[in-house]
Amino acid sequence: MFKLLAFLSRKPGMSPDEFQAYYETRHVEVINEVAPGIPVYRRNFLQLNDPQNRNADQINFDVVTEMEFPDRESFQLWAKSFAAPGAAERVAEDEAQFIDRDRIRVCVVEVSEKD
Repeated sequence: MFKLLAFLSRKPGMSPDEFQAYYETRHVEVINEVAPGIPVYRRNFLQLNDPQNRNADQINFDVVTEMEFPDRESFQLWAKSFAAPGAAERVAEDEAQFIDRDRIRVCVVEVSEKD
């Protein structure tokens, strides 16, 4: 499996509810139109006021987005969709509506499910 995590923050002045609503109703649609076929595209919206949060004052993002592919080659094939004319620009324009693009962080992770 090849898995990426994206840590995304809302634009200043946008509420967490507005951020989540935009992401779920608009941005997901844009991604699926520009680059369809992500086997796993999961959005994990932080519940910033939950008493179980630890060191909540140090959390500086609003969602952890997971993207999973069977392998790196599958990811690279999917990522080629952004090379189509206007595709990357369309995604960037949409992100600019609700994401603080200067704070985007993406990393590849290795999943371990050992007990």
